[in-house]
Amino acid sequence: MRAVIKKLAIATCLGLATATAAMAEQTSREWQSCNNSDNDTRITVCTGILERGGREPIKQRANAYNNRGIAFGNKGQHDRAIQDFDEALHLDPQNASIYSNRGWALANKGDADSAIRDLDEAIRLNPKLAVAFNNRGYSYIKKGDYNRAIQDFDEALRLNPKYAMALNNRGRSFTATGQYDRGLRDLDEAIRLDPKVSSAYNNRGWTYNKKHEYDRALIDLDEAIRVDPKNAIAYINRSASYNGKHDYDRAIREADEAIRLMPTAVNAYINRGHAYTAKGTYDLALRDLDEAVRLAPRSVAALNGRGFAYKQKGDFDRAIRDLDEAIRIDPKFVLPYSNRGDAYRQKGDPDRAIADLSEAIRLEPAITPAYTFRGLAYEQLGDKARATADFNAALSLPHGSYVTADWAVNKAKEQLTLLGEPATAANPMPPMPLGAAAPAGAVAPSGRRVALVVGNSDYRYAGKLANPTNDESDFAKTLRQLGFEVVAGSNLDRHGMDDAIREFGRKLEGADLALFFYAGHGLQVDGKNYLVPVDAKLERAGDLALDAVDISTVLAQMEGAKRVNLVFLDACRDNPLARSLSTTLGTRGIAVGTGLASVQSAIGTMIAYSTQPDNVALDGAGRNSPFTAALLKHIATPNVEIGTIMRRVRADVVAATHERQVPWDSSSLIGEVILAR
Repeated sequence: MRAVIKKLAIATCLGLATATAAMAEQTSREWQSCNNSDNDTRITVCTGILERGGREPIKQRANAYNNRGIAFGNKGQHDRAIQDFDEALHLDPQNASIYSNRGWALANKGDADSAIRDLDEAIRLNPKLAVAFNNRGYSYIKKGDYNRAIQDFDEALRLNPKYAMALNNRGRSFTATGQYDRGLRDLDEAIRLDPKVSSAYNNRGWTYNKKHEYDRALIDLDEAIRVDPKNAIAYINRSASYNGKHDYDRAIREADEAIRLMPTAVNAYINRGHAYTAKGTYDLALRDLDEAVRLAPRSVAALNGRGFAYKQKGDFDRAIRDLDEAIRIDPKFVLPYSNRGDAYRQKGDPDRAIADLSEAIRLEPAITPAYTFRGLAYEQLGDKARATADFNAALSLPHGSYVTADWAVNKAKEQLTLLGEPATAANPMPPMPLGAAAPAGAVAPSGRRVALVVGNSDYRYAGKLANPTNDESDFAKTLRQLGFEVVAGSNLDRHGMDDAIREFGRKLEGADLALFFYAGHGLQVDGKNYLVPVDAKLERAGDLALDAVDISTVLAQMEGAKRVNLVFLDACRDNPLARSLSTTLGTRGIAVGTGLASVQSAIGTMIAYSTQPDNVALDGAGRNSPFTAALLKHIATPNVEIGTIMRRVRADVVAATHERQVPWDSSSLIGEVILAR
């Protein structure tokens, strides 16, 4: 009997052990599904774990809430995601990853400020959490602060160089700041690392759209939709590409699909409205643009689009009201000035038209339609000479993506014929080669123009400068409109500056004109000039060669072949690093001068300084420094030689600074150099 009881006891123990092992295996499978399944499965399984009550350890319950929150976030249910992250943080308040995830959800919901607070805390808890830097950068994108975003993506990539999403986001940010080539490099690498990320193809397509390379854009946008057929943003961008190609029926179909997938997609209504406007179906256009304005009352693109449609329909008063509002919201948005100017012209008010159109041209010197509209306004006033000059400018400038650009060019040709004036330039003409004198009224023959544009503001050890990143962005944009290939960078550390100079040098092979623009801190030591990257400390004498960039390094890249070289240095600001270095080096008999020293340039080179040698320039109170603001105002003036432009720049800066700052240039140019025709 005892033997039977013993056997039963052994069997019972074996049964319990088997049941316990089965339960453990089931629990392990549940956690695996809660951690790593598709979104719907993850939500179901994590919910089951949480409904068991207090049987799970606290941190495991926090993990279940966190995983379910990620799944809700992936499905676009951001409020439910945030609720789960709240619960997770209540259980595990020191978990940096959960703060990072809640920040991601808040950013997607549109609450970028709260997102950044969470991500600051995530980074405080774990300074090596690359995803937190990526998510904070994404939050700064939502705020439109792309320079701060790029800094965070830089750090994410320093921590994880193969982080495809950080490359994707940084590429998107470079594109948003007009640094298209840098954006494309990042997006190429993001796609190489992870070919299944639809948003990377979409962002690369968006970048090619910005470059007006619509066929290349469509290849990427097609791939974005193949990877994710529900990517509404890719349909929006594909609609924009077809608008750019003037295939308005395809543009409308793409916008239709975007709206089906995302009924609140403002840009889809704007794109479809533009297409209907171009087709002349103004009532359909206005229906779409009314909806865009209803969804986003402060969207300057929607207000401008509706104002343009009203103008094309002949309802000038309504057009002007919409364009007034667009300009009030964003006084630097160029298109409303051009459209309002044309509305005033057609209403019979050429003086107000010319004022608006001149402002459009000041903001964007290559806006083709504004020249045609202003030429028509001058015709109304009987000013044939100014009308002729504007019509010729419309023929010779890049057309861009503005929907009436082709019409504007054709209209300019027609008006020149009616005026009995020949068209002197049907295409933009590039710069004069080294050593050639320009005949009267001529610009340089065909050739390539390459520019390096750098603006450093956010110094880690010298405080922040107000203007240089704006100066870099605005100047790079103007040069692109003048036909330059631009290598551009903002807030570059020493490694970034070296890379930019090296890329500039590679692109210069075969170029006829090289241009270098730098805004930021600079200093002179023993008569040599140095540009200061944002990570420079300059604490010791030996740091100078390691931390700063000798200007001669850039000049050596430019002067390696016979070409025209233009250098603009807005780098004479008061520099605390120069003062501290002066204290260090002064005991060794090495002079650290004020501002920059005059540089002897090679034949065919002009070097322009924001102020006279050995003096300090001002930052100014506006978006741009006084020197850069004057350059932006004058450098794209058609048919004006660069020496005259610099005299105009000098006059503007002297007036703006009450004679405290006098720009200076040293030139060994041979012949005339005219940048705009």
